[in-house]
Amino acid sequence: MRVISFPFRLDSTGAIATVEQDSDAEVEEQIALATLTRTGERIQVPTFGIADPVFSGFQAGALQRHLLDFGPNVTIQSVKVTPTVDGREEVVIDWTRVDQTRKVPPS
Repeated sequence: MRVISFPFRLDSTGAIATVEQDSDAEVEEQIALATLTRTGERIQVPTFGIADPVFSGFQAGALQRHLLDFGPNVTIQSVKVTPTVDGREEVVIDWTRVDQTRKVPPS
């Protein structure tokens, strides 16, 4: 099944760009959406997103907390923040899928 891609855009044919649901590309788009949405920005879901990194720096823990609450079901392995020449920061996030086949032992 295909879902609308983020950010919303048209592909080279003029159709709405899509990605395969549950693919690595969709996971990466969901992580990007979380990092680009500020907490409180979505009125209907005020806890969606992470704090603005301009004021507190990029916080991998805040992103992992967001992913636990809203998905996708991945674990952040590492975050590399590199300053660029124009005063911005480039953030590279390495992630792995959480093994969804594990079962909690019966109590």
